Formats: sequence, structure tokens, C-alpha cells
Amino acid sequence: MATIKSGNSGDVANVDAKNRLVVFSTSQDLDKALNREGNIFSTYFVVTPVGAGDYFAYIENTGTQDIVIIDIAISSSVITEITYDFVSGTPVFVSATDATVVNNNLGSSEELSADIKIDTDITALAVVGVLSFEECSVVNARFSSELNAGIIIPRGKAVAFKRAAATGEITCNIRIGNVDI
Repeated sequence: MATIKSGNSGDVANVDAKNRLVVFSTSQDLDKALNREGNIFSTYFVVTPVGAGDYFAYIENTGTQDIVIIDIAISSSVITEITYDFVSGTPVFVSATDATVVNNNLGSSEELSADIKIDTDITALAVVGVLSFEECSVVNARFSSELNAGIIIPRGKAVAFKRAAATGEITCNIRIGNVDI
């Protein structure tokens, strides 16, 4: 087996018979790696949208790096479909509140670089595309979307959540993180 020696540090690396570098590596899920760095956050809220087809959550990346939605846990007091839409436009809020965002690494002082608003009827948004959906087919049951590839939101882009049914309370928890991909 051949070796390569660094001229500066003197470090040695082995090379196999097929000229491949022999290395030791470990891997872990992106969300676990980000959480170790203090870059995974949760936001929990309960909201009752005013009518059918109303947006009730708005997430805009206001930072300099990408953010990623890792998973969403949601329930509804009525049977309904929830869509997670890529949106454009300037949102108009009725009675918006800032979502409470908690760092999942309790020892970290990192902050999420996003603006998350919760409201009963967010308007003036145009749907660029539906990213995912959840069919809440059982009343008050928790449905979970583990987004294996995540929903990556670049700087200045936004995602909004919309409920199809005309009535009912929505309970939601979103895990979201800062990520430099």
C-alpha cells in the first residue's frame, strides 16, 4: 500500500492498489449534526383559521444562510387537508403573532434566521408550488411529516401552511434549522 505524506504537516495518508485514499469516516443524520451545533429549532402553536383555504402559518427566511424544515407534526379538530406551499408576495395579516421558537440544543445561544408568523387568515400570497401535504383524516390525531430531504428555504423565500376545511382548530409543531449547504 502506497502512502502520501503532506509536505507542511508531515501527516500520512494511505492509498490502496486502486489509487483510492483510505480514510476513516463517520456519518450522522443532518438534523442530528445541526442540533449538535445548536441549529435546530422547534415552534409549537395552536390556531383556528377563519375559513376554508386560509393560510395560518408563514415562514420567511430572513437570514444569510438557508433554513430547512425537517419535520412537521400537525393535528386538526376536523377532517381536512393541509398543504405546505412555496409562496411569493407580501403577506397581509389579520392578527399575526410571532411564533415562539425554541432551540432544541438547550445549551446553545444560536437563533433561527427566519420570520415565523401565525395568523387566522394570511392573504395576498401567490402559490408558486405545493411542496407537500398532510391528509388529517382522523379528528384530533397527530400526523407527522418527516421530510427526509427537508424543505430548504433560501434567503428571501417563504413557505405558508394552508387548511382546506372551513372550520376547526390546528395544532402544529415544526422542527426547522439553519443550514449552510
